[in-house]
Amino acid sequence: MNIEINGVTLQADFMDADFMEAFEAAAQDTKSEINSSKTMKGSVAAQYRAINQIVENFFDGVFGEGTAESIFQGSKNVMVHLEALARINEAQRDEKKKFNDLSNRYTQRQDSFRSMQGHQKKQNRQNNRL
Repeated sequence: MNIEINGVTLQADFMDADFMEAFEAAAQDTKSEINSSKTMKGSVAAQYRAINQIVENFFDGVFGEGTAESIFQGSKNVMVHLEALARINEAQRDEKKKFNDLSNRYTQRQDSFRSMQGHQKKQNRQNNRL
């Protein structure tokens, strides 16, 4: 799946186990580090810089070194960084929903098939009695 952020197209395969292994670990670390940075002592500017660095580390860790520089191009705006992170999370949720919808259709078909099989057996037993 192609995801465009600030004019840069990233390739993310949320259905690939190897990609998701790296993505999930980085996302969990990023969430934890951002939560920790909110309570750090110091100026607001220092908190923003910390959050920016955390987000940049996420992009470089998941998509390769230099990705953050190409996306943010030296921007120090914390909202630009957080919106980029939100875009990735939104794309991942959309892919997860597609997966769930498809897998639910499959499992529902299997359930209805099994219930039809049980119904047919019941009908066959009644027909054998006649």
